[in-house]
Amino acid sequence: MKSSTKSSVIRKKGFSLIELIFAIIIIAIIASVAVPKLMGINEKAKASTINGDISTIISSVQSYYMVHKKIDKISDSISLNPSIWNISDKEVSFKENTKECIKITVEATSINLTIDESAGSVCKELFASGIRNDIFNLE
Repeated sequence: MKSSTKSSVIRKKGFSLIELIFAIIIIAIIASVAVPKLMGINEKAKASTINGDISTIISSVQSYYMVHKKIDKISDSISLNPSIWNISDKEVSFKENTKECIKITVEATSINLTIDESAGSVCKELFASGIRNDIFNLE
């Protein structure tokens, strides 16, 4: 008699096949909505960082020039992340897909900003955000 009482109390501890299928369908629906929205996040974040860096470079170089009346090296006026920017004495550039996207050069009395929107998706995002070829006077 005890054995029949035990068997009626025992419950199954796993999920049925139908329950698993419904769970997979729900996860697939959520993923189909979320994945397309997350696809461009990386490019937008990098473009936002570079956009901020461009503003910082221009204002820092202008400020340094106002104080010293000359610029021997861009690195004298600002420090940049070398994993993002290629830095030389009078030039700073950002490359995407081995193609130069942003180039900032310091001339005697001006800063030249050039952008190539065809270099990649980050460059397209920068161009769409309003970054254009421009010349900024230092005097």
